Amino acid sequence: MKAIILGGGVSGCVAARELTQRNFEVTLIEKNNYLGGGCHTFFWGGHPYTEGPRPLHVINDRIFNYINDIVPMRLFHLYLDTYIEQDRSFYSFPIHWDDIQQMPDKEKILKELDDLPEHNDAKNLEDGWLNAVGPTLYEKYVKTYTEKMWEIESNKVFEDYAWTVKGRPIQKGDRTVELATGKPDHAYPIEETGYNRFFEYCVKDTKVILGKEIEKVNLKKKAVYLEGEEFCADIIISTIALDDLMGNEFGKLRYMGRDFYPIVFPVEHLFKDGHHFIHYPNCEKYTRIVEYKNITGHVSKDSLVVMEIPSHSNKLYPYKIKSETEKAEKYINSLPDGIYSIGRLGTYRYLNIGQCFENVWELMERIF
Repeated sequence: MKAIILGGGVSGCVAARELTQRNFEVTLIEKNNYLGGGCHTFFWGGHPYTEGPRPLHVINDRIFNYINDIVPMRLFHLYLDTYIEQDRSFYSFPIHWDDIQQMPDKEKILKELDDLPEHNDAKNLEDGWLNAVGPTLYEKYVKTYTEKMWEIESNKVFEDYAWTVKGRPIQKGDRTVELATGKPDHAYPIEETGYNRFFEYCVKDTKVILGKEIEKVNLKKKAVYLEGEEFCADIIISTIALDDLMGNEFGKLRYMGRDFYPIVFPVEHLFKDGHHFIHYPNCEKYTRIVEYKNITGHVSKDSLVVMEIPSHSNKLYPYKIKSETEKAEKYINSLPDGIYSIGRLGTYRYLNIGQCFENVWELMERIF
């Protein structure tokens, strides 16, 4: 049996390993000249980094062990801050009760919290946050950040709010104790090259074609055309964008991307000890900066920070808007037999690393 995989990110590489272990002859085609997509490790000034922080959220031992057996991982707590310009202060995120006590408008915020509705039955993202934390905290932490991240005029365009208002919107407890004694919640490869060797291992028995743009896909024939050559298979697993796969048959899907700007600073550390990245929910053009050595464990006398600015130069984030998700479902429901679409772009869902693994395993159960 033959399989073609379109795209060599996390989903594509894990799918290749799963299929070759089931005695499939697999060809993987990736338009970039490297594997791993956004989880591929690059170097700038000798510092390893990925395009966006890519630690594994440790909620599934099977996923951790799957990677750790190939590339050893180290466990740690992920800790991030938010810079609130109007307060001229850094606070932790998610919002923490202790930070509220230090805010100049503390009394106003506490009154708003007392006045919150008992049930959050909002119909959009903005109202969901207003019902969860009140107007002042929403303005500080969420409103401008989300609007500039998605380049939208109002957060009301998102009909669902549950994907951002997660768990306890305001946390309580001793953060120092939580960090020192709580179970580590994230992991990252110990090796300087990050996940790179893991991706290479996954495709060791696969024919890999890098740096080539697909010219056309004939879904009914299960054929892919590349520089005039036809590749046919029994199944095709696609991790590329649904609208690209199907020639924009139902119209283009909306995506948001990022431009990444690496900057080396002549100091050993910029962030507080144990902190990894900072959100900027103010009028700056950038949304986040990341000090990568705090994630990668890299040791150096200087430090690399990467600034992220919203962009349309790539496709990283699908829009959680009803009209777009319905269009994506239309694409998925129109796929012929033997054609499967997985991963973040292939499902039009914002999947993290672990969810990409689960997506592949769910597909394997469907096929076999």
